[in-house]
Amino acid sequence: ADKKRPCVVAASDDDCAASGNGSGSGSRSSSGSSRQKRRKGRQGVRVSGFSAGLGATPPPPPLEFGPMSLVPVSDKVQGLLGNANQLAFEVARLKQVAEAAAYGPAPEPVRVASGITKEKEEAQESILKMPKRLSESITDPANRSLLLARTGLTTLHLNEEGQVVLKAPSKKGLTKALGQLRRIAYHCQWGCSPAKVAALLAEKPVRPVHTMVVRLASTSSRLESFEARLSLKVTKLRIGTQAGACRLVVDSVPGMSRKHCTITFEPDKGAVYVQDLSTNGTYFNGKRLPRPPYKNPQDARVRVFHGDELFFRLRSDDVEELGYVINLLVMN
Repeated sequence: ADKKRPCVVAASDDDCAASGNGSGSGSRSSSGSSRQKRRKGRQGVRVSGFSAGLGATPPPPPLEFGPMSLVPVSDKVQGLLGNANQLAFEVARLKQVAEAAAYGPAPEPVRVASGITKEKEEAQESILKMPKRLSESITDPANRSLLLARTGLTTLHLNEEGQVVLKAPSKKGLTKALGQLRRIAYHCQWGCSPAKVAALLAEKPVRPVHTMVVRLASTSSRLESFEARLSLKVTKLRIGTQAGACRLVVDSVPGMSRKHCTITFEPDKGAVYVQDLSTNGTYFNGKRLPRPPYKNPQDARVRVFHGDELFFRLRSDDVEELGYVINLLVMN
C-alpha cells in the first residue's frame, strides 16, 4: 500500500492524495481519460481524411505568385503563330505523322493555293474486253485524241491481248470515260466504224440543225421509196399501217403493226434516232432493235447514221427482205 504508482498526468496535491487513498477509483478515471483521448485522436484522423472537403478542416491558403517574366519564343514558332494557313498545314502534317505511326502511312497531302490541304488521288486503270471492230475504231488515232480530250484520260491503248487499257488521273475521270465508252458500245451494236465512233464523240453543234432530210431507199419492189423533212416543228416520222397516225403507211408487209417504228430528229444534237414500237420487231443493220418494255429509257432509241439499213423482215430462203436504206442530208 505504501508503494504507489506515480501520477502519469501532472495534477494537484489533492489529486495525488486522492489517488493514494483510493487506488481503484483513480486507476479507473485515468484509464477512462486515456480512452477518451485515443477516441478523439481517431475521430480527428477520420475527419481530416474523408470529411476534409466538408469543412471539417480549414482549406489551404491560396497560392501567391510573384511577378513573372515571359519566356522567349523562337522565330519559327512566331512565324507559325502569325500565319494561320501555315499553322493549319503543320497541324495536319503532325496529325498524319501520328496516324502513320499508329495505323500505317497515310496518303500524301497536296497543298493548294488557298492553303487548304487535300489527299492526293491515285491514278486509276481499267482493262476492257470489246469486239475487235469496236476496239480498233475506238483506238483509231483521231478517235483516241477525241476521247482523251472529252474524258481527261492519260492513256488509251491496246495491250498484247487486244484489250483496251484505260488510265485516268482519278476515279472520277475513269468513271466519266467508262460512261462515254458504254454509250459508244451500245450504239455500235448495230454497226461500227471509225466514222460512227467519231460522230458519237463529236460535240453538240453550236447552233441547232434547222432541217434534216430523211430519204428511205426501198430494197424491194414491194415497197416504195420515201422522203421526209424533219425540222424544229415536225421532229417525228412514224411508220406503220395506220393512215391517220403514220406519215409513211406500209400495208403490203405481213406482220406490220399500226405504229411499227418511229424515226426522231433532235435539232439541238443534230442527230436522228430510231425506236421500235412493234410486236413482231424491227431490224436495224441486221440486228433487232430493243423492244418494250425497256430497262432504261435511254436504251429505247438507237442512233441512226447515213447508210444504215432499216428492215421489217429479214431475208430467208423463200422470202425477200423488206425495208429501206436510210440516207440523211443536213440542211441549214
